[in-house]
Amino acid sequence: MSLSEADVDHGIEKTGEAAGDCPAYQSMCGWLTQPKADKRIRLADDADGWTARSYSDLAADAHAIARRLVDEGLTPGDGACVVLPTDFPCIAAMFAVWSTGAGVTLVPPPVFGGGEEYEEHLAAILTRATPRLVVTTSGLEALVARVMSRVQMPGAPVVIDETVLDGTEDRPAGQTPAAPIDRPAIAESDIAMVQFTSGSSGTPKGVRISWRNLAANTRYILDSVAWHDEDTTVSWLPLYHDMGLVGGLLATVANQGDLYLMRPDQFVRDPLRWIRALAVAQHSVTPSFGLGYAARRVSKDEVADLDLSKFRSLIVGAEPIDPDHVQGFTTLLEETGYDPTCIRPAYGLAESTLMATVSPAGNTPVAVQIDSAALRFGAAVPILAEVEYRGQELGGGGWIVGLGGSTDASSVRVADGDGEPVAEGVLGEVVVSGESVAEGYHDEDGSAADSGGTRFLRGELWTGDAGFLHGGVLYVLGRMGSSIKVRGKSVFMEDVDARVAHETGLPKHKFAAVAMQESGAAQGIVLFVEHQPGEWIDAARKVLRADLGAAHQLTVVTGDRGLVRRTSSGKPRRRLMWELFRGGELGDITVHDAATPVAPRPERTIEERRPSSALLTDTEIGELLDRALEAVDVPADATILLEGSIAEGFGNEGSDIDFLAVSPGDDNTPEMPTVLFVGGRRVEVRTRSEAQVRAQLEYARSGLTPDSLDDTALLDLNQDVLNRCQRFSRAAVVRTGSVDLDGLRACLPAEEVGAVLARWWHGRAEQSLRQAVAMNAVDARSEALGWARDGLLQAVKGWAARRGETYLESKWIGPQLERIGDAAVTDAYFALVRALLRGDATVAEALELAESLGVSVPNDQAMVVLARIRGVTSWPIDGRIHVVRADSDVFALSDRGAQAWRSVVFGRSLHDIAARWSEPLHAELAEFVRLGLVSLRWGRRGPALRPAVAMVKPHHPYTPTPSSVVPVLGLRGATCAEAAIATLVPMPARRFTECASSLVWSNVIVENAREDLVGALAQQQGRVADVAADRMLKGAVRLLLSVLGCSPLPPDVAAVATLERLIPRGADRRDELLAELQEAQLVTFAEPGRVDAETGLAILDTFVDSVRAMAKLQFPASFDSHEQWRRTLEIVYDWLRLAAYLDAELPIDEVQDLLSSGGAQPHQRDKTATGEKK
Repeated sequence: MSLSEADVDHGIEKTGEAAGDCPAYQSMCGWLTQPKADKRIRLADDADGWTARSYSDLAADAHAIARRLVDEGLTPGDGACVVLPTDFPCIAAMFAVWSTGAGVTLVPPPVFGGGEEYEEHLAAILTRATPRLVVTTSGLEALVARVMSRVQMPGAPVVIDETVLDGTEDRPAGQTPAAPIDRPAIAESDIAMVQFTSGSSGTPKGVRISWRNLAANTRYILDSVAWHDEDTTVSWLPLYHDMGLVGGLLATVANQGDLYLMRPDQFVRDPLRWIRALAVAQHSVTPSFGLGYAARRVSKDEVADLDLSKFRSLIVGAEPIDPDHVQGFTTLLEETGYDPTCIRPAYGLAESTLMATVSPAGNTPVAVQIDSAALRFGAAVPILAEVEYRGQELGGGGWIVGLGGSTDASSVRVADGDGEPVAEGVLGEVVVSGESVAEGYHDEDGSAADSGGTRFLRGELWTGDAGFLHGGVLYVLGRMGSSIKVRGKSVFMEDVDARVAHETGLPKHKFAAVAMQESGAAQGIVLFVEHQPGEWIDAARKVLRADLGAAHQLTVVTGDRGLVRRTSSGKPRRRLMWELFRGGELGDITVHDAATPVAPRPERTIEERRPSSALLTDTEIGELLDRALEAVDVPADATILLEGSIAEGFGNEGSDIDFLAVSPGDDNTPEMPTVLFVGGRRVEVRTRSEAQVRAQLEYARSGLTPDSLDDTALLDLNQDVLNRCQRFSRAAVVRTGSVDLDGLRACLPAEEVGAVLARWWHGRAEQSLRQAVAMNAVDARSEALGWARDGLLQAVKGWAARRGETYLESKWIGPQLERIGDAAVTDAYFALVRALLRGDATVAEALELAESLGVSVPNDQAMVVLARIRGVTSWPIDGRIHVVRADSDVFALSDRGAQAWRSVVFGRSLHDIAARWSEPLHAELAEFVRLGLVSLRWGRRGPALRPAVAMVKPHHPYTPTPSSVVPVLGLRGATCAEAAIATLVPMPARRFTECASSLVWSNVIVENAREDLVGALAQQQGRVADVAADRMLKGAVRLLLSVLGCSPLPPDVAAVATLERLIPRGADRRDELLAELQEAQLVTFAEPGRVDAETGLAILDTFVDSVRAMAKLQFPASFDSHEQWRRTLEIVYDWLRLAAYLDAELPIDEVQDLLSSGGAQPHQRDKTATGEKK
């Protein structure tokens, strides 16, 4: 497809005096000359609202700014840097620069008002970009001017404020808007923008994006999400990031679509706001971590009122996709109508404008599990498992998600170390080609082309990423030696070499840093050094920790001269060194991991409660606080505490430094901490007012001290607040202020904290151990042992709390038990936990140890009683049992599942019910419990079991993967998946019922139409016969669409095209059935000589038989006999009862009369629905 054709497809009008000279430019900026007043961009404000601006107003702003830029000397071919926050002036300024024929570079504004590091970053960009001018706000004018002077850039910043904007909302009454400037001729190869990224040294790297690149990638994105003219996008990504700029902004703006924009800090504060915006949108873009963050911060209750059924595509990229993030997000939204198949995993990089591959609309993504330990460059990747990925939980590690494959818009291949193509499935370097591939790096002479990093060679983009193709789909493992992404930031290895050399004083040529970033493997850096070990290693680690933080793997490898392999031009062969290191082929080397002592540490004072001060002295903690306070606004009179693992004495080099700043008064400060990275450590600064801390402490004391507290109230307590209280209890004062700290501690005295927390942990332990007894009763042994382990963990936490340990995080339970000093309890606990994990112990043994820890739960299966769950109902359809959960999910039970369901008697114990079985049905009953079709109580009138894993809220029933069996349903109800106890129907309950009702009634139409057709043929009524034949075909098409799950049905027109679109490709006899339909549609009885009656009827019957065969249905011949009509009414009545319960739409109103008659025909005297006499 040519560019101009694509533009027409996406509704981009080509207007303006220079429209014909550069279709690529017109596709992006043509809207400026004919903007739409009824389409808007909406920016999130800071008061939970949105500020809207129409495209007409935005175009007027752009025209006004463009005239200002021309007056300031901006000419075609120049570059302009835009240093503006995400706001309307930023968007208008970008398009204003483009209107002048210049190229634009968006530069992120400072986060905390600037500083030396930011000024160095901006100075590096201005030096490399050499722009003609810099556009900014009045608030940043002084900072930008200072940096311009520093790099000897002439002139002053161009300040854009409200006086420059010219939109309707800002223009004085009666003043006409600025007219577009005369745009010079623009070529498709001209540079539209330079996208800069920064390495750890602050030296930026710019990518030159032409108009051809930008238009092609935008078109690729729109095609991939199946964009419609009335679609809406929502984005929270920054505009200076390629994903936020191209995917979040430009793809929608170029098409004048409605757009909702948030700043990243607004998303961090309130991710629910982004999710709520999805309810009015069809598309969004996000990195994987955004999904995980939203899933952690937002509860199901907060999204319960949302309808996301119209949301269609969520492009996920910018970093390796974490299945845990996607699964958490999918679970969060599972009751909102959100379709988990809307996830569009994508692979992209700035050098390809943005997107290189994506899983397109209509395709379900695929995930594979690989053996990470066996990965070898140039060898086949061992694949252990493969699944269609809909956001479900994936067991085990090593899972990676497919990112789409080659298309006409963008092609991807995999090459070996010599640049030769490798076979599918072999690990190599990802190579991208197509019109989206950028023109190259800005201000570079091309000398880095063979460095092994991302590079442009012979019209292709060599990404430096390791990946493989499987089934035509690309899977990317990560960087093989050029860079590593840490918290969204790329750290280039060349920069690491330079910084380490500077810090250690050793020559740069002695170093070669190699990234190790593979899915399923540890992430970090190996630093190869041609030098003898010494104190310089500590200095090198300090530099690396500053880049990586403490949670990533860091290895230093020392050896003799020749250790660093180099090319003929002297550049390190980083990929080769990684392969040799992984294969143990580097010869005589010494490996120094993070734990290897290199130089002795000086002895430090160890406080009674803080043995961790061996890692950080009080002076070091004070220095970290001073550096953190440079970036965080904390009242001068606040009292600052150190809390968490470091304060408790259990920290290590990977532990966060947690500061709590308590300010006087009753201000309502944010709950979320500010996260910083200082000196290689992750530092959190949380602020609370004195009133907020007091309220938390009083909540904990009042919530857990009453003797009348029942199990329900105990489990519903806010565990986040309790966690804050346990951290505050033993926090150490780092800096005193004017807060009455003694008064706060008196709200929940230290001697009471242990008792309060012990009661909470023991209450939760009791629930987990009761669940262990219950799962044991239904023979689910592995789950029973798992709940027993968790019950013991929470029981031992309660035991420890009574002995003064109040900071009870699971990872530190070992050191805490050792500090208590009861070796018998410690040894017994860990020995039994390990035995339970191996399956070598029993629930009874766990209960016995729990009792010694203070939690008494009898091992009595008769105490576990079945209870009804509100909103769960069961419906037999022609003998098959269907269970409806929450009026939404429908489960079809297997024959054994139905047998188990019929045995359920609410109020009876599991022991009593099992005793009545003629054959074991434990697995079926266990699955009912997991799915939330039945609940469990402890005793006939006791509380419901609500187990909760340590540090997690009480669990909810799970939802399995929906059935993928085709057809979806039949006369007896849903089609059951093989070996499944309860098959989840892949559609909501109401639509399921409407499809079934339509299915049954469509069959009646087919039967009735055929009867009319036979009668008309017998009387030689050709035109009547044609009408009956048409009804017969339409009824059969409706029947087939119904079993495929379509409701509402499409109109009865274009039957062949409809079935071609809706019958799954690969369905048995799909092509034959479509051919039979085409032949049947040509049958006519009204034209003599076209077809004889017998042949025509046979053609129609063949198609109807094929439909029933594909649908796997055998219908009663409703009009052949009274008995067959009776069977039809029985089936209709079964479905009708369920439809009435769900208030589903019926195919015709008159069937409602069957409900009022109990299934009998109206006016039938003394007969049942079966037609028999009473």
